[in-house]
Amino acid sequence: MLSSADEAAAAALRELPEALIVVFDQELRFVLAAGQALERQADPSAYRKGQALGDAFPAELWGEIEQLCRSALEGETRSREIWTANERYCLMVDVGPLHLEDSASARSVAGGVAVLLDITSRRKSELLGGSPNHFEQAFERAPIGMGLLDQDGRWVLVNRALCEITGYTSEELIGERFGDFTHPEDVDNDRARREALLAGEIPAYQIEKRYFTASGEPMSMMVSISLVRDPDGAPLHFIAQLQDISERKQLEEHLRHLADHDPLTGLRNRRLFEHDLRLQVARSKRYGELAALMVVDLDGFKQVNDRYGHQVGDEALQAVATALTRRLRGTDLVARLGGDEFAVLLPHIDEQGARLVAESLERVISGCAIDVGEHVLHPSGSVGFALIDQRVGSDQEVMAAADSAMYTVKQSKPVRLPGS
Repeated sequence: MLSSADEAAAAALRELPEALIVVFDQELRFVLAAGQALERQADPSAYRKGQALGDAFPAELWGEIEQLCRSALEGETRSREIWTANERYCLMVDVGPLHLEDSASARSVAGGVAVLLDITSRRKSELLGGSPNHFEQAFERAPIGMGLLDQDGRWVLVNRALCEITGYTSEELIGERFGDFTHPEDVDNDRARREALLAGEIPAYQIEKRYFTASGEPMSMMVSISLVRDPDGAPLHFIAQLQDISERKQLEEHLRHLADHDPLTGLRNRRLFEHDLRLQVARSKRYGELAALMVVDLDGFKQVNDRYGHQVGDEALQAVATALTRRLRGTDLVARLGGDEFAVLLPHIDEQGARLVAESLERVISGCAIDVGEHVLHPSGSVGFALIDQRVGSDQEVMAAADSAMYTVKQSKPVRLPGS
């Protein structure tokens, strides 16, 4: 077990994706690379046994590391703090000799061991006036939420950033289970990866999870999990690193909504509706599920735009979209296909039911009222439908049939200007 907060924090820092341990031979070639790749300062694809160390690092960085490695081959242990170009990153590099016993029981240098740690955040903190003198302070000041969990998933140690993200104090978190704050649907979404981590099949993993803050608000997190083991390889603690990605997820959801919905009415757009229609046709053909597709077209809508302007036309479209949504069931799907044309997909309905719905939609459309100044505009619409059953051909055929039925209804009506 880890005996102190300092030791626990030290173990956590060693598991950060900023540390690399390299064993090299007398030819300065990789023998072993352990820990996480320093992807910003080195090329992880070059961390292969037999590859030259110099191939893995930028020339200016390798120039300084090489000196330390060659000193190690002479039996010296040296450390150096190295800033990369433009002082963007800071590495603490410790290099020492690797001794082996020869046949005469004398010690000989067979190579070296280098430990590279990215200490950029700590050094910049010190330059700004901070003075972290031990691992616990560095752990506490890490900008990412971090904590240690025991094998039962209970918090053993948490840093300030983790408390700020979740809204809980360290006293409220220590001893509690990680899963207690997790959205029920995400509690076990990493079970397979966690088992692979314990089995030593993977060094770490990342996964998105939803959590509840202290105020009960849902929050999306990117969680990185790694494992601390004892010298014999037995698991001791999990290291959890949490980043709040709620804003990113909200933006992604907003972008998905924009891609799938009509910006004027908020209804599904043609692309998403055609996808829904294809799924319904597939279900009907496979399982015999009954459904109906309706196409709705507003009558004389061009004249509305010409006479009253596009703003009134937009208000009419929005009013019709709202009326259709309110009239239909929650399982029915409504879309604006474009212009003044709408579509409705009604699952689990027969021909008689579809006919009744079509008649009611015409009534709710004419019941819409748009104020145009001196009088009120009442739009009208023509509704045609096609049944979807096990004998249906394709989604294109269904759409064509519903569209044809709508035009038949439209042609049977006298031409009039809405509101006249």
